[in-house]
Amino acid sequence: MAGEELLISGRDRRFAERRRLAGMLVAPLLLVGILAVHPGNMAPQAATLLAIVAMTLALWLTQAVPVAVTALVGPALVVALGVAPASEVFTAFGHPILFVFLGARWMAAAAERTRLDRTLAAHLLANERQSPEKTLWRTALATSLLSSVFSATSSTAMMVPVVRAAVVRLGPPAQAVGLLNAAFAASLGGILTPIANPANLIALGSLGQFGHRPLPFFYWTLLAAPVAVALMAVWLVQVAWVIGGERRMSRLIAAPEPGVTPLAVDALHVQPGAGPLGLGRGQWGVVLVILLAFVGWMAPGLIEVTVDEPRPALAEWARSLPEGVVAILAAALLFAVPATPRLVAGRLHRRPVLQWTEAAQVDWGTMLLLGSGLALGDQVWKTGLASWTGDLLVHVTRVHGEAELTLLLSAAALVMSELGSSTATAAILCPLGVMAAQQLGISPVAPVVATGLMASLGFLTPLASPPNAIAYASGCVPLGAMVRRGLPLAVAALLVTPPLVLLIVDWFAMR
Repeated sequence: MAGEELLISGRDRRFAERRRLAGMLVAPLLLVGILAVHPGNMAPQAATLLAIVAMTLALWLTQAVPVAVTALVGPALVVALGVAPASEVFTAFGHPILFVFLGARWMAAAAERTRLDRTLAAHLLANERQSPEKTLWRTALATSLLSSVFSATSSTAMMVPVVRAAVVRLGPPAQAVGLLNAAFAASLGGILTPIANPANLIALGSLGQFGHRPLPFFYWTLLAAPVAVALMAVWLVQVAWVIGGERRMSRLIAAPEPGVTPLAVDALHVQPGAGPLGLGRGQWGVVLVILLAFVGWMAPGLIEVTVDEPRPALAEWARSLPEGVVAILAAALLFAVPATPRLVAGRLHRRPVLQWTEAAQVDWGTMLLLGSGLALGDQVWKTGLASWTGDLLVHVTRVHGEAELTLLLSAAALVMSELGSSTATAAILCPLGVMAAQQLGISPVAPVVATGLMASLGFLTPLASPPNAIAYASGCVPLGAMVRRGLPLAVAALLVTPPLVLLIVDWFAMR
């Protein structure tokens, strides 16, 4: 969604326009066609809902109209065409998952406002002078860690000047790899925690919505971390290969000149604060709020994994503080925590680390998309469309087990996310995974989690993610270079993600 605004190529603009035009034509045809002709074994409400869902998905995939508008039109049509009353449909826009997203985005806004993200990146990069390869490795680590908590888009944009400094003396292939290093590391970091990417929250919401017990946040990280580490290793080997080859062949670098870490740190434009670790008072306040939120998010799952029979007090605490409540209570502190005072016109200016004018800039469009997916998913379940769709998917694909379903949905997510929004891809495929799993009589955890992860692992096109679009928009990353460098990662993701997720689900009995 946001990434497409960053594209600068005329060819890409033409493709986007054709895609939007196709959506404007196809979406209403799907609505009218399915309402007029639908399978006879469907209940009338289920058939109407199928037409609405088909139209909504077509608009999401083609982005024919703004995603936020489609997110509201879909549920509105559910009410207008008599599928369910408004009081029932729009309840989903108060789902706790949306408040997790809201609280997480407020924390990210506070980190950006206080420049906490840049300061942390500088600490990770500034320890010593290094070769370009090692600088890019550390840059990848810094970007992935930051994007696991903050925005992957802002983390990538922040690291672009850093990688430019790291490869300034190398040739175009190395510069392209440096920029892709930031983009791909941000995508890998974006799968580590549920709050890092809306697709992650959609996967968790789908599991909780269709009758499965909610998956604790700690479990998500437990499943995603091995995938991220394995893919990061694949990528860093490729970085070392390309940069090493460039250095060996280039005459622009005189051996054995050490690297450019000071240039990279200067590119962040960070002034150290007066507090411990170079952090100012406001930055420490944001750090403490984020740590408090993560304790509240991760502790219930950690207790469940490590303690066979938790004490009643611990169990009650976990029940009374779901993730959405933790997110709002923690984020609300940002409006009270004082920022580092600033001297303005001879007077000391005090303010909280986050004000409403800044908090109001949150991505409301994505939040509405999450709510719309939950609202439509709830009606899919209640009208019986879930059972019909799951049975059709199983019959058409001929899948018979958990491993087959996980691999099938992972491959579909990989292809779909390369052509459009990872959030829309997850909104389409994750509920399908739950429906098919129910028809097969298997646990939906592995298929849905693997689908959510793969939806965020697009490495081949600028349309796959905002980080890819930022790298491409720099003008230093030709589309051919992105495909060539991203293809090994895409293949590795498909080979690694399903088996690792299945293995860990079995190991920790997450069914």
